[in-house]
Order: sequence, then C-alpha cells, then structure tokens
Amino acid sequence: MALIGAASATGFAARESSGTPAARSAFDQGEAAARAGKLDEAVAAFRKAIAADPGFVDAHQRLIEITERQQLQDAQSTSLLRLKRQYEQWAREHPTRAVYQMALGLLSKDPDQAEAHYSKALALDASSARAHYLLARSADARGDWDAQRKHLKAAVENNPDEPRYLLRYAVAHLKSDPDRFRTLALQVVARFPTSPSAAEALYNVADASSDVERRGYLDRLRASYPVDHFTYSASAMNMLYADLTEPSDALTLARDMARALPTAAFWRPRVTAQEAMTRAKTLIGGGQFDEALALLEETPPPSGNHGTTWTLLKAEAAAGAGNRERAYKTLVESAAASPDARVDAALAKYAANLGKTSYDVDADVWSMRDARATPAAAFTLPSLRDGAPVQLADFRGRVVLLAFWYPT
Repeated sequence: MALIGAASATGFAARESSGTPAARSAFDQGEAAARAGKLDEAVAAFRKAIAADPGFVDAHQRLIEITERQQLQDAQSTSLLRLKRQYEQWAREHPTRAVYQMALGLLSKDPDQAEAHYSKALALDASSARAHYLLARSADARGDWDAQRKHLKAAVENNPDEPRYLLRYAVAHLKSDPDRFRTLALQVVARFPTSPSAAEALYNVADASSDVERRGYLDRLRASYPVDHFTYSASAMNMLYADLTEPSDALTLARDMARALPTAAFWRPRVTAQEAMTRAKTLIGGGQFDEALALLEETPPPSGNHGTTWTLLKAEAAAGAGNRERAYKTLVESAAASPDARVDAALAKYAANLGKTSYDVDADVWSMRDARATPAAAFTLPSLRDGAPVQLADFRGRVVLLAFWYPT
C-alpha cells in the first residue's frame, strides 16, 4: 500500500485514466491472477497498476473487488477496513482527485453514502465518465430510470471509446424503447466488434428478439465469439440449445460445446440425451418402433424443450408399435406436468385417432393433475409489508402463488 501512496503523491493529473501501458500490463497480470484464484498476487498486481497510473479507475475498482473476495474467504481479515482507511487518507491528501471519491463509494455499504461519494467525484471532475456510470448504477438500484439514462448518456458522451458505457446505455432502453435499445446495442457490436461488450450486446439483442431473429444473432455469436473466450457467447449457446427442436442439430451443438468447454459439466449429459434421441428418431424412421421405445425409456428425459421432443418421440414410437393408448397417455402425462404447444398438437391428433374429443382430453389432463396434486407444506411467516404473521391456511380455497427468494 505504501507503493501506491508514494505514486499518488507524484502529481499525476486528476482526470480518470484508462491506464498507461505499464499500468495496463500490471492490470492484465492482476486479472490473470484473479482468474486463477491467486488473490494475493492479483492484489499486488492491481496495486502496481495504480502505482504506475493513480488515475486508472479500473485498477482501483478491481483492487477493491478482489480485497472484498479475500474478506469473504477470511472473515477475520482486516484488509478491507485497512483499504478503506487508506483511501480516506488519499482523499484527504489529494482532495481534488475524483478517483478516490469513486473508490470510497465502491467501498461504502450504504447506498446513500456511496452515491454521495460518486456525486462528489462528479463535482471534482464534471467530465468523469466513470462517475456518471456509477451514479447511473445508483439510480438503477433505486428505480430512477430517467436519472439512470441521463447519467449513462453523459458517460458515453464523455468517454465514447468505452464499450461498457454504450452497452449499459443500450440496455437501459430495453423496456422503455426497444427500438432504441436494439440500435444502440448493435452500435456496440459495430464499433467494438472484438470486445466482450460486443458479445454481451449480441446476447441481449438475441434474448429480446423473436425466435426467427434470435437464431440469426445466436449463430453470429457462435461463429464470431469463441465460447472459451467470451462468457456471454457461452451463455448464448445455452439459449440456442434450448431453442433447437431437431435432435441432430442439438447433438452437433452439444458436442461442440463439450469439446470447447470441458469444465462445463452440463454439456456432456446433453450429448448423451441428444445421441439417444437422434438414434431413436432414426429407428422410428426405419420402422423399428419397439427398439426406439426401449432406447427412450432407458434414457433419462431431458428438461425444457428437449423434454418435449423426448415425449413426442416416445409417443410416436408407442403408436408405431401399435399402442396408441400408451402414446396418448404419454402425452397426457406431459401436458399435465407442463403445458406445451407441440404436445397439445400431438394430443389432438392421437385423441382423434382414439375417438376422443377436446373435452375428453381436458378431462384426462385435469384428472392426471388432480391425482398428482399434494397439499403444500404448512407455514407461518412474517409479512414483508408489516411483519404480521401470514399462514398458508388463511388462504384455503384460493389460488396462491408462492415466490421463494434467496436470503440476503
């Protein structure tokens, strides 16, 4: 910490910086150490980056974040408290440096205090893009969307070469102005095509698009942003996988991801499931219905869209083997558990073959649901509104939605 203090007193300009070459080199070393879990080395590297360039805001932020991670690993550590005191000292010694106010805001656990520090930073440097960015984050937390967009716009204007600011400005329009969101997000991709922000922008555009449009954006991510280098591209492949309904397509993707992301344990079971469904579809096409049915029954059903495909293949195999009642029951069980348009269409077809009406189908589905229904666990918990006790029994006979939130 003394090294940083010495560098901070050398008279660098007060404006925030994106890092000198020496500072960027040390910063990159810190990021590599952080990814490897070597937190002490990361802290040392970020300190070195700050010593090389005291106005390097990202280095200050990462120093704080990694110190917070150390604190989580050792609750008895005083490193975070000592870091806060050091920043308070620097702020006193260099009262015109906005970067120290931003750091104190990041270290503050109280939202109002944090915002006060960010506002002071902006007062010290009216052109500080990062101060606007942090104030936008505070506005977002309190639900002030107009203030959020105002500060993000100012961040972009004051630092147009930072893709993260433009991306956050785009996302801030997602609900209020979807067309503006899309335009701004695609600007991120066009202006910063090799940045992680570009991959994140494409992911967000894909997530907000219709099925047909989404596929194009996801394919673009798959082709241009390697999943082992871009986190949002890796996440996008989960979205793409969920959208695929043809087992052979899903199998190709799952195999590619299992090779590219060997530590992502969920891709290997997906390969196994899609291999079974691809094989079952081939068997059905060749009239080997009993073999297809046996294969599917020994394969654990996947979840989501692929679970629906598994159900449809199982019903088709059963019907092909001459057991239309079994095919119909398979679909009824699926519809009772989770309604799905593809299952509903298949149900109508198999029901007609059995002489059943739509009323019969509804009756069978609800009978299955009623048979599987069990009473919810009784509870008495304090109300979020006023702390008064609330018990499930008070709502007997009424439809109740239980929303479970993780503890904070």
